[in-house]
Amino acid sequence: MPKQYFSSKKNADRTLLHIFIGVMLLLVAGYIVYRFLYTSSNLISKEKIVEKLLPTSSTETPENTLEQFKKMFDENRFDDLRSELKNYVKKEKQVENLVEAYLLWIELELKNEKPNDAFTIAEEALKKCENSIRTPYLKYRYAQLAEATGKKDVARSTYQDIIDRASRGNRAYGYLGLARIEEQGNEKIKARDLAQKAVMDAEWDSEIWNESLDLLGKLNVELIFSSIPTPESKTYTIQQGDSLIGIGAKLNTPVGMLSRANQLDENTKLRLNQTLKYTPKDFRLLVERSKCRAFLVDEQGIFKRYKVGLGKPGHETALGSYKIGNKQKNPTWFKPGEGPIPAGDPRNELGTRWMPLVPSEPGLPTDLGLHGTIAPETIGTYSSNGCVRFYPEEVEEIYDLIVRSTPVIIKEEVKFEDVYPLAQVDNIPANSEATANPSSEVKK
Repeated sequence: MPKQYFSSKKNADRTLLHIFIGVMLLLVAGYIVYRFLYTSSNLISKEKIVEKLLPTSSTETPENTLEQFKKMFDENRFDDLRSELKNYVKKEKQVENLVEAYLLWIELELKNEKPNDAFTIAEEALKKCENSIRTPYLKYRYAQLAEATGKKDVARSTYQDIIDRASRGNRAYGYLGLARIEEQGNEKIKARDLAQKAVMDAEWDSEIWNESLDLLGKLNVELIFSSIPTPESKTYTIQQGDSLIGIGAKLNTPVGMLSRANQLDENTKLRLNQTLKYTPKDFRLLVERSKCRAFLVDEQGIFKRYKVGLGKPGHETALGSYKIGNKQKNPTWFKPGEGPIPAGDPRNELGTRWMPLVPSEPGLPTDLGLHGTIAPETIGTYSSNGCVRFYPEEVEEIYDLIVRSTPVIIKEEVKFEDVYPLAQVDNIPANSEATANPSSEVKK
C-alpha cells in the first residue's frame, strides 16, 4: 500500500507541473501577441505621419504634375489646364517648376489668341521668378509679347537689359530681339550686325543659335542683293567697252550678284560713267554630311546656312576638299546609262543650276556637283547619288553668290572652330584650272 500511495502522489505532482507549464506558455504567447499588435499599431501610426510629410506616390511629384499639364495642353483641354495652372502657381515654391508652369500658361493663352493675357502672365512670372536660371529666356518671352501687343519701348528696354545683365550665351536673346526690332524699322544693317552678335554669343546649334542664324542669313542675302550701300560694299564706274560679264571677271564677282544688286538684266546696255554697287567676298562652302546642311562662310563667319540633300547609302557624298568648276544655268543632265536629258525636262534632276565640284586632293570623285532639284521633298535627306542638292530658289541664290574656284569642303561634322575665326584654305593643293566637262556623265 505505501508504494501505491507514493506513486499516486507522484502522478498528481506531474499533473500540477503540466498545468503550470501550460499556463506559462499561454502567458508568453499572450505577451508575444500583445507586443506584435502594439508594434504593428505603432508602425501604422508612423506610416500615417510619414504619408502626411511625403507624396503618397511618384505621380504626385512636381515634375510629373508638369508632365500632366503638358499632356492636357496637347489634348487641347485648355479650360481645365488654365484652372490647374492658376492653382499651381499659387502653391508651388520651386522657382524652376514655376517658370515651366508660367511658360506653358503663356503658350496656352497664345494658342487661344490672347496675347494681352499672355503678356500679363509673363509680367507676373518675372516678378515671382527673378532668381531662376531661366530668367533671361523668361525676359525674352516677355519682350516678345511686349512687341506683339504694341509695347515696342518695353520690348527694346527689356532686350537691352538682357544684354547688360545676362551671362554669355544668354545675351543672344537680347541681341536677337533688338535685331528683329531694327529689321521691322527697315534698319537692315543694324539688324544684320545684331543678328551676327547673337549667333556669335549663342551656344553652337542651340535653339536661339538656329533662330539667330536664320535671321542673319536672310539679312545678309537681302543686303548683298540690294542697292543699299553697306560698310563692306564698293562701287565701280562703268568704262568704255565694259559689259557685266567683263566687269564680273575683273572684280571676281558673280554676274548674278551685280545684276541683282543693281536691278539690271544681264543683257542691259551699260552707260558710260554709270556706277555699280558690288560686294567683294572671299566665300567658301562647308557641307556637313551628318546633318544635311551647308554653311556659306565669309571673313565674318557664317553668311548663310542652307538645308541640302546628300548621297544615299552606298552613294555617300565623298568627304574632302573641292573647288567650284564652270557654273551652268539650265544644264543638260547626262544621266549615267541613259544619255542627255535637256533642261526643263521633268526627268532632269539637276534643276536650273549646276556647279561641278573639282577635286582639290587625289582620290575624290570627279562627277559630283552642287545643283537644284525637281524633288524639293528630298532636301534634308540622303537620297542623291552623291551630289549636293539645294532647294530650287536657293541654288539660284548661291549660284549668284559664289564664283568659279570657290573652295568647297565636305566634312562629317562642322564645328565652331571651322568657322570662327576664318580657317585658312590656302593649304588646299592647287590643281590645274581644268574643270569638269559639262558634257560628261555626272551623278545627281
